[in-house]
Amino acid sequence: MKAEEQTKLNETLSKVLKLDAEQLATLYNEAGDLTDLTAVIQADEKRIAKFNSDKTSQYNRGIKEGAEKIEKALREKYEVESDLIGVELVDHIVSAQVESVHKASPKDITKHPEYVKLESSIAKQLKEKDKEWQKKMEDREREFNKEKLFEKIKDRSLANLDARKPILPADPKKAQVWKETFLNELRQGNYQESDDGTFIVLDKEGNVLKDSHGNTVTFEEFERNISDKYFEYPKSEQRTSPGNQQTTQQSQAGEPRTAEEALAKLKDPKITPADRKKFTEIYDKLKGGK
Repeated sequence: MKAEEQTKLNETLSKVLKLDAEQLATLYNEAGDLTDLTAVIQADEKRIAKFNSDKTSQYNRGIKEGAEKIEKALREKYEVESDLIGVELVDHIVSAQVESVHKASPKDITKHPEYVKLESSIAKQLKEKDKEWQKKMEDREREFNKEKLFEKIKDRSLANLDARKPILPADPKKAQVWKETFLNELRQGNYQESDDGTFIVLDKEGNVLKDSHGNTVTFEEFERNISDKYFEYPKSEQRTSPGNQQTTQQSQAGEPRTAEEALAKLKDPKITPADRKKFTEIYDKLKGGK
């Protein structure tokens, strides 16, 4: 494995799985080849276990703290000294208030100001609790939809990667580590799926991602840029047939000669990623020469 490849892999594993230098060292043999993925597998299992544990603890703690807050407010408001909690505490307060009102006016308790006030207060708190639960359900649904969308992103990205025929290690486990590293960085992105199944890349504010020239960055461009950071591809054989030479000459002849022409090329929605990169470089060069 090349030194720069090992450095990239170590940086990714340190960031994603929090592996320290000692753990990273166990991955390689004396020649610097990736041979043992035990530390990676163990770290990922530990990460998933901690995530599940923290999520459960946080959820339970939130429920408990919310209930305790309401119970404390009820005790203070109605001057109740009781260790009862939850529904039992509410029943106790209602019974006490009804009994108090009944002693004062045994006619129509439900119309007494104190009864109406208590009923309104409890209804308000239950409504607030419903909103809290609704928000939690919506957050959970957004998280589920995000994971569901990324499964599609993952499938498309791996298909694109396979089509480029990346140069991977002969060992399937090592090759999988490289692919997982690539997918982990893709996972950090923000995406949206249009009605026609096209993937749209968004920035942190939820707007369509654009490059420095204000052009929309397509999913294929975004994915390819990340792929190029980790993989190398076989070099295409140079074709020297008369037909190809003619095409090359025509392409060179059609290259923009001014910054305005280059910008016009970049605004073409059918432009390929390779041409976008080429015309961007030409535009920057021509613009800088003004």
